[in-house]
Amino acid sequence: MAFTAPHRFPAIRRLGAASALALALSLAGQAHAEAPADDAADAGGSGDVILVTAQKRSQSVQDVPASVVALGGDALRDRLITRASDISRFVPSFSADTSVGNLTPRWYLRGIGNSVPGNGQTSPVGIYQDEVYVGIPVAQAFPIFDLERVEVLSGPQGTLWGKNTTAGAVNFISRKPSFDASGYARAEYGSYGSTLLEGAWGGPLSDKVAVRFAGHFRDDDGFTKNRHDGSPMGKNREAAARFSILAKPTDTFEALLRVQYRDYKNTGDIIYQGLGTTDPAGFPIPKSYKNNSSFGNSGQDLRQRGVQLNLDWDVGDLHLTSITGYNEFKHRSELGTQVNHEGTHTYSSLDAKAFNQELRLASPDEGRLKWIVGAHYYYEKLDSEAATALLPNTVGLRPSWTNTQFVQSNNSYGLFANVTYEPIDNLEIIVGGRYTWEDKAIDLDTIGTAAGGAGTLTYLDTVAFWSRNSVTGSAIATRAVQDTKRNWRAFTYDATAKYNVTTDLNVYARYAKGFRSGGFNTGATLQTQVATVDPEFVKSYEVGIKSEWFGGRLTANLAAFYNDYSDIQVTVIQLPLSQLSNAGKGWSKGAEAVITARPVDALRLWGTLGLLDTKYTSFPNCKSGVDCSGNQFVRAPHVTASVSGEYTLEVGNGHQIVAETNWSYRSHLYFNAGTQAAPLEQDPKWLGNASLAWKLPNDVKLSVFARNLTNSHAASTIIPSANFGFIKYIIEPRVWGGAVSVSF
Repeated sequence: MAFTAPHRFPAIRRLGAASALALALSLAGQAHAEAPADDAADAGGSGDVILVTAQKRSQSVQDVPASVVALGGDALRDRLITRASDISRFVPSFSADTSVGNLTPRWYLRGIGNSVPGNGQTSPVGIYQDEVYVGIPVAQAFPIFDLERVEVLSGPQGTLWGKNTTAGAVNFISRKPSFDASGYARAEYGSYGSTLLEGAWGGPLSDKVAVRFAGHFRDDDGFTKNRHDGSPMGKNREAAARFSILAKPTDTFEALLRVQYRDYKNTGDIIYQGLGTTDPAGFPIPKSYKNNSSFGNSGQDLRQRGVQLNLDWDVGDLHLTSITGYNEFKHRSELGTQVNHEGTHTYSSLDAKAFNQELRLASPDEGRLKWIVGAHYYYEKLDSEAATALLPNTVGLRPSWTNTQFVQSNNSYGLFANVTYEPIDNLEIIVGGRYTWEDKAIDLDTIGTAAGGAGTLTYLDTVAFWSRNSVTGSAIATRAVQDTKRNWRAFTYDATAKYNVTTDLNVYARYAKGFRSGGFNTGATLQTQVATVDPEFVKSYEVGIKSEWFGGRLTANLAAFYNDYSDIQVTVIQLPLSQLSNAGKGWSKGAEAVITARPVDALRLWGTLGLLDTKYTSFPNCKSGVDCSGNQFVRAPHVTASVSGEYTLEVGNGHQIVAETNWSYRSHLYFNAGTQAAPLEQDPKWLGNASLAWKLPNDVKLSVFARNLTNSHAASTIIPSANFGFIKYIIEPRVWGGAVSVSF
């Protein structure tokens, strides 16, 4: 589908110019500071050691007293991970299913997330690109390419991380330019016309300036055909690119500028619907994932532009960091559903912009006392329109129409500090605190056909049906209005004790208080749905063990946790609509394990296990007077697990054969807080990938691969529907393919 608004990003150009000017001035004026740490992924000993910045300092993941899972860039490619949401398969008690093409993941960590991520809502799982917060849900399933690593932090992040979150944070770290020339290229082709082209190159422009270019292109035909007109459904096309320039004019100063863009198009989602046997056009309701019916335009279009400037100085013994980021987003979505040749159609549009600024001052890493202080600011503005139309000539149904428009602005301010003290050898006490101001404002109004269908409705335009100029008649009335400003204040904190039992074994205990900002029900189409949602709070308790054995060939990290929630934010589906509300109280508890092993040099093994139990202890009136107290959290399976293995066979003369497979398991779960029964549930499922590669001595690799080996048709999302009983989105079926890649 095409955009209905001009595609311009003037603010990006202005900020790009301003960033370039700031960079030039900084280069001219700096005379001191030390460059930050080099690449954070490194191999050491017999095992693999990944350095992370989960505590805003470069540390081995084994030294961080918290639940952190890190995946290096090479591991991401080996496991056929190509988009942000795929990483959830390899982290305990984590999920990120999508239902809108490759957009809008439903991030859930330890039982907490957003079941229907709406524009303007705050996720309990913070998503970051190079430490810049990505708060717009539709932009959080970005492609991942040329990454150094991904870090997943479980548990409340209310101190050092830019945006307060009650469930955790995920940080995607891009490869920085290097003063050693390097790069790679990869081409892939598979089932359903799936094509991937990806590559990167970087190197020095001088002894003080280096650059890196990275690009990604994916195209596929979709795995479903529209029986109405034979067109492909679920067809995806995506292009993304990133340019980075690194300047080190002195030994004590570093500046890194990144500019990126993403264009994504989709021709409609893959939907099963639950009522009836045929549609009015005579086609059976789909019984196979390969067929569906849709009438009218269906598809999505997302365009994103961004720029980021990182400045790092060493000022004497102190280290000063500035992170500035700006992003603009344009999203359009249209869906024609399976009623008849006119039928029900939905449309939504979003124009959004977001700005991040963080300043941090850190003490030296040496000594018994270390500290970090800082400030963070985040701003976003959203301009949204959504419409639903039941067009004329729909068999047995009266035409109807609804249009909701809102403008929302969010401002978040934070001051934070973190102190690490070692009173005696091998014992560390870590204390952090943060004070947050959240200011939000919304101007919303909904007009449409009056409840009960009284009056007349005439469509003047059934193509641009969403427009307020497309209808007329006495049935049109104001249905909902909200013009509200709210603010919230919160002090969050954490305290951790860590003890090094040996050089290869440490234990820790952590307490944290987390906060998720309040907000508004931006999907309100009736005045009774207009609401302000209170902030969500959590008190979290965690203990853990991190250990290495046999010279680093085996690592075993274990954790147990208990989270006590109040005012949990839950999307309650009250047919025909959904509404964000507070659920009262609840808890989650569980245990997690992450184990890596390299018993021999040729074999690498990785395994994770998550055990989770959840309950709403107070959830009265969750829908139509129903008390949902005692129900378990949404998308909170009792068991999640994964296992991966890679074996390298040396065949002589520098040639290698590499076999890799990875599998993930998720037990039974519910998709709805209020209805915890069939069909709004998913049975246990296994998903597996595999690849076989031939590595040549000139760094060329030829490979074949398969994703979803068992050809599972499991649901990614099931949503109640007033017209269809339920709507079910399914995952991608089995895909076979081949690839060629080269590193240089």
